[in-house]
Amino acid sequence: MRRSERGFTLVEIMIVVAIIALLAAIAIPNVLRGRTSANESAAIGNTRALLSGLEMFRSVNNAYPGPDSAAFTAAMYTNATPDFGPPNFLASLAGVQGYNYTFTSTQAGGGACTTAAFDCALYTLSTVPANWGNTGVRSFVTDETGVIRHCTGTAAGQTADRTGVGQDNTIDQGAPNCD
Repeated sequence: MRRSERGFTLVEIMIVVAIIALLAAIAIPNVLRGRTSANESAAIGNTRALLSGLEMFRSVNNAYPGPDSAAFTAAMYTNATPDFGPPNFLASLAGVQGYNYTFTSTQAGGGACTTAAFDCALYTLSTVPANWGNTGVRSFVTDETGVIRHCTGTAAGQTADRTGVGQDNTIDQGAPNCD
């Protein structure tokens, strides 16, 4: 009497592996796109939080912070009214959720400002993906107007599709240059 052996044939196993590979090829890009979208939303939220801190600083000091981080911290937190809480505004934001943040301030006339003189009337806050295409596909920029603008392209500083990001992350068409 011959016993029938049970098990899968090589063809059946290859078909199952092919189906799993096909499903993975469809699902993985969607998961990565979701992560990129989440990073961009977090970058917009972090930029808004930084905007709030900058406006609080300006309301107390009648100027935006200057290029000197130590003086900025001292001016922002020493005997500040209202109390800004712990001095963590200048915590390193390099690579936070896949984005790098850069703050630059200038005088109203365009010259270099000094923190000691509190003459910084203008600023630019740039938010750029740390790894373009993987952690984000849009860079963001804002200034003293408080409007967050975004750029899409293949590298930081692209000027294609220049639009503003509204309070609800909707896109406002016709925003100024976001270089």
